[in-house]
Amino acid sequence: MNDHGTEHSAYRLLHHLQGNCIPRLHGIVRLSITSDPEPLHPITDIVQGLAFEYVHGVNMEDLKPGVDISQQEAEAISSLVMDVFRTIEAENCVIHNDLHIGNVILRDSPVIIDFGFAIIRRPGWSDEEWKGVVEGGPDTRNMRRALVNGGWKKNVTPFEMTDSRYDNPAVFTKYVEDLPEDYRMKMFEKVLDTDWDGAKEMVHRWRIKPDVRYRPWYD
Repeated sequence: MNDHGTEHSAYRLLHHLQGNCIPRLHGIVRLSITSDPEPLHPITDIVQGLAFEYVHGVNMEDLKPGVDISQQEAEAISSLVMDVFRTIEAENCVIHNDLHIGNVILRDSPVIIDFGFAIIRRPGWSDEEWKGVVEGGPDTRNMRRALVNGGWKKNVTPFEMTDSRYDNPAVFTKYVEDLPEDYRMKMFEKVLDTDWDGAKEMVHRWRIKPDVRYRPWYD
């Protein structure tokens, strides 16, 4: 499927999110690329496209956290962007698959654009099959990475303490202590524990607070 067909399919499947999470699709357009008065060939002389609403807003790529907006504002915007991608993911039919901040327009709430590289759920795929596709490359994980790398997001929701990524105490400690202090104190606490199974010496270690919401292992 070409970019035009892919994007059209994505907008069709996400139709009730149009005008909110994604732009409104007005329709398909067909433009002649020749001035020849002869009858037009549908393949060589016609270009198809999609007509979208114009989204009045600011592209995230044009803003620099800490310069154009405060870090606190950047964190708030990042949370809204992640909420939009969770909303799209919950539809169980489309993965955007081209995640960078240039594909986010900020108006009253974030608007996601450019679904030309989207992964579309095939007819007949079970929920379990689609879940496997999502877990292989979830938009939420890739967008979070883009936000962190771009300086938009520092407050990163943790995995469960049993996750293998936290097996190395030094790695986990660095992750926690690199977080902003207010977020760190909200999400984590220091407890007396050992550095590894079988160790005798007790030390203060960071732990995720019991009531904190985790993010799934694949995210």
